[in-house]
Amino acid sequence: MHWHILGAGAIGCLWADFLTQAGQKVSLILRDQASLAQWPAGGRLEITEAEQPHHIHCQLETPDAEVPIRHLLVATKAYDTLSAVEAIQPRLHDDTEIVLLQNGMGQQEQLLERLGNVRLWAATTTAGAWLETRNKLHCVSRGDTHIGPLTDNTSALPSGWDRLDIPLHPGSDIQTHLWRKLAINCAINPLTALFDCRNGALLEDSGRIELMRNACREVEHVATAAGIELFPEPLEVRAAAVARATGENFSSMLQDIRHGRRSEIEQITGYLCQQADRLNIEVPVNHSLLQGIRALSPTGQR
Repeated sequence: MHWHILGAGAIGCLWADFLTQAGQKVSLILRDQASLAQWPAGGRLEITEAEQPHHIHCQLETPDAEVPIRHLLVATKAYDTLSAVEAIQPRLHDDTEIVLLQNGMGQQEQLLERLGNVRLWAATTTAGAWLETRNKLHCVSRGDTHIGPLTDNTSALPSGWDRLDIPLHPGSDIQTHLWRKLAINCAINPLTALFDCRNGALLEDSGRIELMRNACREVEHVATAAGIELFPEPLEVRAAAVARATGENFSSMLQDIRHGRRSEIEQITGYLCQQADRLNIEVPVNHSLLQGIRALSPTGQR
């Protein structure tokens, strides 16, 4: 079995390790020849987990390679989903399995509309990893990964995923898990980017706490109207717990803003605001957060 991975960031590389350890053949699809040149010969990927180092070897490809793709994991930024998949679309088959493992929402529906008859899964994970260099990965946590089909007549798990040595939870209600991840991201990421702070610093100021609380209440209102039950406890309680548990972390949105990169705000708070508009629900706090991050983002990148 041969899995191709689009998106060689921390999560893409982490799953390259998971799949390789499960006996799968893995290819990383890199953006272009310049990206490929940043890797050592032989596609050596070094991984450190619980202070125990090991390494794997991945095949390296660019989108224009001719090898057919039967199993595809998409771990790009959410806003790159369509363009990245379109670049390899001639290599896909009607029976190709595609898994989207990303932040945000909206790109799942867009991909279904673009590709039509495909076998598609969505997954969301709390696994944590970071890249020291292009091919040196640190796995912080294997977390929990929820996965479920987005298309009819699709099995609970893609081929070979039953062999992954990670906490993996297949189910038919993946939309709820996508919304839960979205809700936490809405509550934390834009605020850390606007205040230029670590996650835990959101809980150290009464004004920030109140802003998070109000954003959470709006998210809950929209989710309830959409038929989604988020958490047994109020979202503000869950979001505060996550911010506390990841207190020393810098959110990915903050890192994107600091480095002048495009953020995933449109697929996170932007998606929430779109759903609110569709349901005729007022979400002024989240609209304000959306506009604030747009103002900090590179010109024209939406």
